[in-house]
Amino acid sequence: MFVPSYRSAFVLLFLVMLTLTVAGVSINAYRRATRVSLDLSADILTEMSEKVINCTVGLVELSRGLLESDAVAVHEGGGLLVQRELLLALFARQLTLVPQIRSLYVADADGNLLQMFRMPYPASRVIERVLPDGRRLPSPRERIIYRTADFRPIARLMGSSREDPREQSWYRHATDSRLHISELHRFAADNSPGVTMVQAVQTADGTLHAALGADVTVAGISEILAAQRLPAGGVVVLVDAERRLVAFPPWLELAESAKDDLPRIDHLNARWLVDAYSGSIASSAREPDNGAFEHTLTETDGRRYITHRAPVPERLGTDWTLFVVVPEASLLSAAGRVFAESAVIAVIVLVAADFAVSVLAVRMFAPLEQLVHNTERISALRFDEVVRVPSRFREIRTMDAAIWRMTQGLQSLTKFVPSAIARRLVQSGTPAHPEAEVRELAVLFTGISSLVTLRGRMPPERITALLGAQLDAFTEAISHRQGTVGSYLGESILAFWGAPVAVDDSAVRACDAALACMEAETELLADWDPSDMPVPRNLFSVHLGLCIVGAIGSKAHMSYTAVGDSIAHGWDLRRLNRRYGTRIIVSGTARAQAGDRFWFRRLDRLPAGHPLAGDAELELFELVDRREHPLTTARAAYIDAYEAALTALQAEQWDTAENSFRPLAAQAPMDVAVALMLERCRLHDAWWCPGAVRQIPAAPEPAPAPTGPSPSERRSA
Repeated sequence: MFVPSYRSAFVLLFLVMLTLTVAGVSINAYRRATRVSLDLSADILTEMSEKVINCTVGLVELSRGLLESDAVAVHEGGGLLVQRELLLALFARQLTLVPQIRSLYVADADGNLLQMFRMPYPASRVIERVLPDGRRLPSPRERIIYRTADFRPIARLMGSSREDPREQSWYRHATDSRLHISELHRFAADNSPGVTMVQAVQTADGTLHAALGADVTVAGISEILAAQRLPAGGVVVLVDAERRLVAFPPWLELAESAKDDLPRIDHLNARWLVDAYSGSIASSAREPDNGAFEHTLTETDGRRYITHRAPVPERLGTDWTLFVVVPEASLLSAAGRVFAESAVIAVIVLVAADFAVSVLAVRMFAPLEQLVHNTERISALRFDEVVRVPSRFREIRTMDAAIWRMTQGLQSLTKFVPSAIARRLVQSGTPAHPEAEVRELAVLFTGISSLVTLRGRMPPERITALLGAQLDAFTEAISHRQGTVGSYLGESILAFWGAPVAVDDSAVRACDAALACMEAETELLADWDPSDMPVPRNLFSVHLGLCIVGAIGSKAHMSYTAVGDSIAHGWDLRRLNRRYGTRIIVSGTARAQAGDRFWFRRLDRLPAGHPLAGDAELELFELVDRREHPLTTARAAYIDAYEAALTALQAEQWDTAENSFRPLAAQAPMDVAVALMLERCRLHDAWWCPGAVRQIPAAPEPAPAPTGPSPSERRSA
């Protein structure tokens, strides 16, 4: 029995199918050429309408999500004025994320108001009627602060205020937990038209606690329309039930009368567009043969226009309708070009395919076999056995290059993902799914403390080179100690020990890695000139706690990392280095497991209920050095004196603590922690709480000394 080869069958089948396809397409195109305009317009306008509506709904949903997250912060924060700076910073960040939102604000039942809005410069506004302790002011006072793009204040205005947000229409619309979208109106600040989205914050018994608002301008919504691609001459507008323009392309001109009124469809200096809108409202929509598209046809100055209208979903609670208007001629010309080009290409392909496919089949299958072998080697993680496959065909070369890049990428992946996990994912033959488990991990965070300063004084390429060198060195130090790199957060690294392989000394490895990273940093910055700009020191933290670790993410993208409160605590501990002027802060849980392997200084203790401590007290330690490097007598005495003074402070023995800290401040004037404790002695603050000692600013750079013995001291020891 004759069995044809795969190569022969491929050539024959390809030629037969190509011939039938070209013939069928040509005949069908000839028969339907006269009907292409309406069918093509159906696809284009339907897809465009759905896309614009989805973008509009997406903007509303995004605004809803921001307001709901703000509502959670307001509900759980304990009062607007108590968390004023946090809420204003949150509003400022959200305004940068959603440029269509002009202003974000919140008012509570006492008449207090917090507002963040974009102007030529960002500005915040605060109206106070009742103080955080419950006292009512004799008269409301208002404060406006103009700020830079990074939220720093640059100018302040203060005075009294007669405005009561509770009397505003937007506040009165906050009746339930649903998002309310107002009718089109002009904003009092700059007279620009727009809509306001309102979200209520209710207490447990259903009463109104506060109301959140977001102002979205017509210009902001119009940016969505301007980003859409339409056939030549096409226009998309969004109109409400009162014929007011919610959004329209910025290049459309309005009549002079629109300056004193809300913009309406009749104000447009485009008669053909007004006629198309009026015709669509007055006439019943026509449907094509396939029933997929409703439209109306209008004619202005001898030109015909196709109009499609689609209502915005009712779940938004608006009466908006989307109108898409396209000149019929532009659709016809595009269809004619498409079919003409298709016919020419079909003829050329049919003539050339008879010759090309035979040569292609002969030269394609041998390299394909080599590519199959390479994929089998990759699935077994035998990357060293993968060889390049030479070929004259672009597709084969592209596939070979892709396989080669995949090989290099997987090799790099094994540096950050444990090889056991990588091999299981590659060889399992099943899709990866998000899965995780709860484990006790030692978490290490790193990050440069003065990146903002570097960004303002160094060229980007130099910053990139510095960060790349540090990340390489830190990653090598972490991997050498069997750590897992969870993620890179800009210039920072999240690494952890205890997963995927459990270890008994995870905190020891994390502390040792932190010291190794700091030593690698010293070598990299050995030639740094401090007179040019401050040395970019890294700050580190080590924390031990329960985390959720595993393959976390969506079905499209996952990473092996860790999440949970312990991760957040580790990140906060790294930032606390600025307050205490230290380089490495270690939590009490990590210090307990590390034992006597390292020198530590007991730095502070945060009470239960503190934002950074959680439900239990959190002890803070400064990691000084490894025990194999003996401390000098003076350094050991300094640490003992500091810890004794700290014990007196926490026992509220104010005079004893202050008399103990003052000699330390004279001995080490650069020790920010000592200065902080002296201030707490003055304020009689035994436990550091946010806002209690604001007079002591965070250190701009960690104090270089005293942190451990110098190299000469180590050699003498």
